[in-house]
Formats: sequence, C-alpha cells, structure tokens
Amino acid sequence: MAVQWFAVVLGLGFVLSFGYWCTDFLVVQRALAAEDQAASQRTPLIGAFPKILYGILAIFPGLIALSVFPNLGQSPGIENSYNMAVPYVMAYYLPTGMLGLGLTALMASFMSGMAGNVTAFNAVWTYDIYRSYVRPNESDRHYMNMGRIATVVGVLLSIGTAYIVLAFESIMDYVQLLHGIFLAPLFGTFLLGMFWKRTTPWGGFAGLVAGTAVGLTLWGLELWGTLSYGSPMAGNFWRAWWAWVVCIGVTVMASLFTSRSRKTDEELRGLVWGLTEKKEAEEQAWYKKPWVLAAVALAITLALNIIFF
Repeated sequence: MAVQWFAVVLGLGFVLSFGYWCTDFLVVQRALAAEDQAASQRTPLIGAFPKILYGILAIFPGLIALSVFPNLGQSPGIENSYNMAVPYVMAYYLPTGMLGLGLTALMASFMSGMAGNVTAFNAVWTYDIYRSYVRPNESDRHYMNMGRIATVVGVLLSIGTAYIVLAFESIMDYVQLLHGIFLAPLFGTFLLGMFWKRTTPWGGFAGLVAGTAVGLTLWGLELWGTLSYGSPMAGNFWRAWWAWVVCIGVTVMASLFTSRSRKTDEELRGLVWGLTEKKEAEEQAWYKKPWVLAAVALAITLALNIIFF
C-alpha cells in the first residue's frame, strides 16, 4: 500500500478504528440495547475477536480468488474489478443449489447493513437534528412522517453514492475515504466532548467543520495531482490523521474563546467522563467479565502483530 507503519498505527489503528468502533451509531446502538452494563461492555469486546481474525478472513479468500483469476483487476471495467472477487469465486466453486444459497446470504448481509445504516440516519436526523433544532414542538405523528421521509431520502442517497464506487479501484478505498473525511473529525469531537467538560457547542461545531474541510482539501489536492501519498489507501490513513488533529486543535481553541454550555455539572453527569460516577459492572461468571475479555483480546492482538510484523 506504500504506507509507513506509523501511518497505519495513527491513521488506521487509532483514528479510523477507534472512530468506527466508538462513534458509529450502527455499532453503538447494539451496546445501548444490551440487558445490563456488563453485557453492553461485552458487546464491542466480543466483536473484537472475529475482528482480530479479519486479516485471515479477507486475505485467504483473496489469495484463492487470485489463484483462480490471476488477471482480476488488471484491466478496466466492472467485470474485472477486485470487487467481483467473491462473486466470481462463489460461481466457480459452488454448485447450483449452494450458489443460490450463497448469493442469498450475500444479499442478506448487504441488506442488513443497509437497513441498519438507514435506521441510524433516520434516527439521528429526526430526533437529534430535526426535533431539536428545526421543529421542536411537533406531534409524534409529525416526527413519524419525517422519519419515513428521511428513510426514503437515505435510500435514494445510498443508491446515488453507490455509483460513485465505480470510480474507485475497490470498495474499501471508497469506504476508507469517507471515514477519513467524515468519521475522523467526528471522533475528535466525540473525544473532547466526552473527556473535557470545557468543550463548548461552538467549539465542537467549528472543529468538526474544520476537520472535514481539511479532509476534503487533502483529497482534492490528491485528485489534482498536487499531493501524493503513494497509494489511495495511504492517502486515506494520512487524511484521517490530519483531519483528526485539525479537529482537536480547532475545537480546543474555539472552546477557549467561546462561552461554555449553559448546562450545569449535574446535567453533564453521564455524558462527561470526569463528572460521571464509575460503577463496576456486576458479572458473576469470570469468563464473561469485560476486563477478562479485553485482556485476552489484547494478548491475541499483540501476539499476532509480533508474529506477522
């Protein structure tokens, strides 16, 4: 990928990974729906174990596809795209009945992710933005209708952005581009809002806008040929890092020069780390304790990184 190790650690390992796992609404809502505190803490930890093996899950099928279709991705056109690796391998290896089952499973996974993201889009727009800032005192029916409209708009936007993928070498380049531009500065805003009670609304807004603008600017410079990181993925990692840094810096500076929110310390309890009582989750089974799962996941991660460094 023509990317240095520190870009992988800072851009992917820190900003993009923490940003996705800690601020993505689709992921976080799983924890919010857990039956108790211990279960909510186990949610990302249990998800970490298959994620640790993601390299194996992605690389092995890729090597199989490359051995069967050695010219994949070597010529232009969607039929030769790397994105066709899985469908081609399925068609090559699976018999008729199993192929239908495999395609059904593939479509189901797409639809599940699509439904979750559209639901998140619907909820954030309707309740966090529209009800809070646009029309705050409407009836439940009004907000329900707005949610339906948001769902239709979200689906149409998803269909439109799907065509943009055709301009990229792979879907992963496109996804990481979006994460580097939008998710990275959001992670910076999230961190300061959670751990620094002096953060102001205008500071968070200014930092988020500045970080996103930096991400878009760096991408534009790459498109014009003014800036080159060696590969699209390397650019994504560096772009995410600088967008996060700028967001943090601008948020801090803007917060120091703007007035704090009218919310009192008591109202910020449960939102800001320093003002929230730390309660240890109660879990009787030792193997279900969050710290045990976290220690095991960390040990496996370190071992795999040492082995395959």
